[in-house]
Amino acid sequence: MGVAALTALLTLVTPVTGAAAAPAGFFGISPQAAVPPADLARMEGVVGALRIPIYWFQCQPAAGEYDFAALDAQIGAAADHGIRTQPFVYGTPSWLGDDPARPPLGPRARAAWARFLRVLIRRYGSDGSFWRGRERREPVRLWQIWNEPNFVVFWHPKPNPAGYARLLHVSARAIGGADRRARIVLAGVAPVGAGMKTWVFLRRLLRRPGVSRDFDLAALHPYSTNLDELSYQVEKVRTAMALTGVKRRSLLITEVGVASWGTYPSAFVEGPDGQAQFLRAAFRRLLAMRQRWRIAGVDWFTWRDQRPLDHTCSFCQGAGLVNLEGKPKPAWWAYRQMVRATRVR
Repeated sequence: MGVAALTALLTLVTPVTGAAAAPAGFFGISPQAAVPPADLARMEGVVGALRIPIYWFQCQPAAGEYDFAALDAQIGAAADHGIRTQPFVYGTPSWLGDDPARPPLGPRARAAWARFLRVLIRRYGSDGSFWRGRERREPVRLWQIWNEPNFVVFWHPKPNPAGYARLLHVSARAIGGADRRARIVLAGVAPVGAGMKTWVFLRRLLRRPGVSRDFDLAALHPYSTNLDELSYQVEKVRTAMALTGVKRRSLLITEVGVASWGTYPSAFVEGPDGQAQFLRAAFRRLLAMRQRWRIAGVDWFTWRDQRPLDHTCSFCQGAGLVNLEGKPKPAWWAYRQMVRATRVR
């Protein structure tokens, strides 16, 4: 037996101790690409949520023209395996501008964005047409608006809490009017160098008039290489929320992770065993602090290792729970073990 296989086996059979209980569906995964049906079958009974992107520019390549084939396949296959879809909606189409990271804030773009959200709700929401006649239904109830708007890569020309507040308000009116059971999630904010600190962005956003009425849950991507750093990030965000009057709102961790390998030097590359150890320790910490931090769920980034490389991320290509060939890493066995050991019975 090889070293990797032995490590995975030992990880699988070693009991998890000292972990708090988690509600059903608490742990999810944020994949980098569409998840094949065989991988969804592997996730069944373990993964509660699949956080996927809904790219506006792909789903509506022209005004009035929609292409939901790929999205239908992914959402339907996930539902068939009892996994709910938790999307974030992002990316301005070319018929409204030449930059997908420039948010739809002009009058024409705002109206088009609102129409697109209503189309999504009518298709995948609580009473969505997509679910009619399906044996297994997992209507989309959580709608996350954009992605990492505090990061210059995803919000052009530069992060702007006031601009995000305008986008959020348009989104809240469109979604709330189409599905009363829908809940709106703020975009996940991340600790990035090229942008604004997570808690600074949120503090400025939440001080904008009316913002507190436009969302139900906040979201954070507390990327870190150790538990103290992870805890510091969550505490700073919770403090920002308390100072701006929304301390009772829940917080979703919609991305967190480290890599087993990487092409670039990075502190986030910890080797196969180190990745599994970090996952186990991070999940334990987040569960132990779940009530204090009001954490509603945790999504690991990501499912499968990827090529080509992402030049904006030093570790993303090796952050999967399975490798490039789809073979499980020690981190996948650690994930499975944590879910099963902490599940409320």
